[in-house]
Amino acid sequence: MKTLLKNGRILDPSVNADFIGSVLIEDDQIVEVGPTVDETDVEETYDCTGFWITPGLVDLHAHLREPGQDQKETIITGTQSAAAGGFTTVCCMPNTTPALDRPELIDYILDRAASPEAGGVFVAPVGALTTDLKNEKLADLAALKRAGVIAVSDEGAPIQDSWLMTRAMETCRMLDLPIMAHCEDLTLSRNGSINEGAMSSLLGLQGIPRTAEEVMVMRNCLLSLNTGCEVHIMRVSTWGAVEMIRQAKYLGAPVTCETCPPYFTLTDDQVGEFDVNYKTTPPLRTNIDIDLLCQALADGTIDCISSDHSPHAPFEVLVPFDQAPFGFVGFETAVAITLTHLIHRGVLSPLEAIRKLSTNPAKILRLEAGTLQPGETPVAQVTIIDPDVEWTFDVHKTFSKGKNTPYHGHKFKGKPVATFCGGEIYRDALFGADRYVTVD
Repeated sequence: MKTLLKNGRILDPSVNADFIGSVLIEDDQIVEVGPTVDETDVEETYDCTGFWITPGLVDLHAHLREPGQDQKETIITGTQSAAAGGFTTVCCMPNTTPALDRPELIDYILDRAASPEAGGVFVAPVGALTTDLKNEKLADLAALKRAGVIAVSDEGAPIQDSWLMTRAMETCRMLDLPIMAHCEDLTLSRNGSINEGAMSSLLGLQGIPRTAEEVMVMRNCLLSLNTGCEVHIMRVSTWGAVEMIRQAKYLGAPVTCETCPPYFTLTDDQVGEFDVNYKTTPPLRTNIDIDLLCQALADGTIDCISSDHSPHAPFEVLVPFDQAPFGFVGFETAVAITLTHLIHRGVLSPLEAIRKLSTNPAKILRLEAGTLQPGETPVAQVTIIDPDVEWTFDVHKTFSKGKNTPYHGHKFKGKPVATFCGGEIYRDALFGADRYVTVD
């Protein structure tokens, strides 16, 4: 079967391509990309005039909650939500119940993601760095790699023992396995729930100082420099952490990093009257942090944008602020927030934004994704984006089981309208029937 995506703006950061053209998909493979392509025997056509055609987006930091936390999310609902958000590859975190520390659990994740009910996206599991994420001994990292993990992480249970983290980096360096680091000094954060500052004092909440993040960012960067282990710093939220990462890169440490939409759009002032939808870790910071994170995105210090999709069951967030879990859903808003707050405001060009949402994440974790070039991915992975559509986010109409978000009711400009992973796996109602033609 031949499928033609025609007349769109091709944005392929893997080859720095930005032009008006078409993509031809045959038997679930990209076979031609260019200003013109061979349209012989095309059976279905998508008119992408005014839309962007990009490599399938890659989310290198998300929580699918299975196994053990089905009340929050399942692999089926999570991947459906990811497809609606334009993602064709999702890297799922290991802080499940039990933690992803054994090969049979990795097999379970891969089998569930391949089921017909799932969203059709690739799921790349991230293994637990320590057994049951208890930070007492390293998991069998070699067995996890053989089972199919693309990285390992201390997500949800940041390793405090520098000796143990050094041993982990030395082992991962030998295995050629990246570490995705949750950077938090628990002796400084001390069960806080909001950024330490004027708002925490006003609300009478235990604050989390920025140093709780920055101390661990500095430590992990230094250990990466010393061991040569590839380390990816997750969820950068402060300007101090950015400066440390910038210096580590200058010194030659194999360090990369990400930030997430809340950290370049929201501040701790918006917590208001104890609104748990704004509770996340690390916490929302200040306008100064937002300004400098945007600069770091523009100059390339921050490599990626991830969703940190963190769904919770409704009953779990109907509690006092300091007892509520951290995080909120993000698959179906990540692209819209990036377009609205970074692209349309001139912080990033369209090509650079797609680089941070697709090509860079794929490169960092060595995934077969992030490109439109024929033969470079197992199947066609393509996202179609309407950059100019204005719409309002309604969390109650999303695929995710989680409805916890600070963005409900927010107006955005730009949205993914179709996602292909092999064939079409999602098409938004905004992609009208007048743009889609089939030939019998």
